[in-house]
Amino acid sequence: MKTPIRIGVLQLADSAPVIMAHQQGLFARHGLETEIVVSPSWANIADGLAWKKLDAAVIFCPLAMMTALGRRGHDAFLRPLTTISRGGNTIMLRGVNPVETIWHAGSHGRRAFDVWRSSIGRRPRIAVVHIYSTHLLILRRFLKMIDLDMENDIELVVMPPVDMIHALSEKKIDGGCVGPPWGAEAERLGVAFRVGGSSSVFPDHVEKIMVTSGKLSRSEEQIEVMTLALQEAITFCQTTQYRQDVIEALAAPLMEGGLALPAEATRAVLPEGSAKEAINFVSGALQEHDIEWIINDMASLGWLENSEQQTLMHWSVSGAMTSAPPVPL
Repeated sequence: MKTPIRIGVLQLADSAPVIMAHQQGLFARHGLETEIVVSPSWANIADGLAWKKLDAAVIFCPLAMMTALGRRGHDAFLRPLTTISRGGNTIMLRGVNPVETIWHAGSHGRRAFDVWRSSIGRRPRIAVVHIYSTHLLILRRFLKMIDLDMENDIELVVMPPVDMIHALSEKKIDGGCVGPPWGAEAERLGVAFRVGGSSSVFPDHVEKIMVTSGKLSRSEEQIEVMTLALQEAITFCQTTQYRQDVIEALAAPLMEGGLALPAEATRAVLPEGSAKEAINFVSGALQEHDIEWIINDMASLGWLENSEQQTLMHWSVSGAMTSAPPVPL
């Protein structure tokens, strides 16, 4: 009996193309037997890829890059397959917004932060979903826009996206940068307000990509058919007449193959939705302009050596390392 391809996802709206490709039989039509693995955190996704427990996963570029470099304690032969989504991250804070808009660059945003922080009474705890995340890079850029320093002006914590709303309600965190639909859901429930996000910091940035791991990465035939299936699924998820099908699939319980996402917030963040940080599903190979800013920001944080920057640029756009990954740290 053929062993199914195990694809890792999190409970996020931008996992939709993989969920729909599986449920609509697009993978099967291309001769792929698949199993969707809903992981509890991004650390689980990275470890699953590195230790060959997953054959593929929906993931953001920084974590994929660091995993490919061996930073998860094991050499990982990863291959970027296609982009999945663009945008969608929300920067949210609990309490009351001291202004009536998102926080704009410069003194406007800095004054709003100072007023808001005084209501907290201490250095605020802001969550991201993983250190090696697009969310951290977006948050860092946002704070610099309003003349704040991530290292000194906030306390950074790491938390799975699905846990953030409860943590905000319990005042265990004061805010976070999170993917869809959790920012929209926090706003809907009144536990947080939006101060910025992808649309105000780096519009239309590549957010999620699909990567393959291990033996699957070396199978050109399976790579080709999986790419075709995902392209069809992304088109399905972008098509207005199928919106309700996507919402229902994502909102279905985990035991029924869904992601147990809140339906109303999911509706808002899907393409053409009402959320300010709605996502777009876009397929295609990574381009230099897609990942250059990510690599530069990672280097400025001290995550990469000069040689690794060149290696990752080549890996991202060609799917192959130019040299062997360094010894894991």
